Amino acid sequence: MTYVTGGLAYGEVKINGTNTVSGPALSLSCMCDFSLSQTQTIGHSHVNTGWVVGSGTEGKLANFPGWTYRIEGLYMDLGHLDATSVTSALSTAPFQGEIVVGGGQVTTHTHFTDTILRLGVNYQFH
Repeated sequence: MTYVTGGLAYGEVKINGTNTVSGPALSLSCMCDFSLSQTQTIGHSHVNTGWVVGSGTEGKLANFPGWTYRIEGLYMDLGHLDATSVTSALSTAPFQGEIVVGGGQVTTHTHFTDTILRLGVNYQFH
């Protein structure tokens, strides 16, 4: 027997990691350009809902009464998760002790999908 299946999927999705932002910055006292770098840890999780669709086949195992096999492939999509962080950098310039200011916003966009292969053996009690 061959079949098609589908339905609702849900699960916790997580983003964990670090963002490193590098770029130019401006010294307020001499209007000189400098380069700054800042590393920031990000972490965000959420329970997302999505969908799953798949196909499979089930059949009897020859020479084994009451036993069947099953092979099923599924594709799951749990949507996306965004993590936004605002970065700001304050640093001392290499000379004259002046303050250098820079910053920005970093958004991490992740789409969560998975492909699942399931194999099974069943026994039917009579």
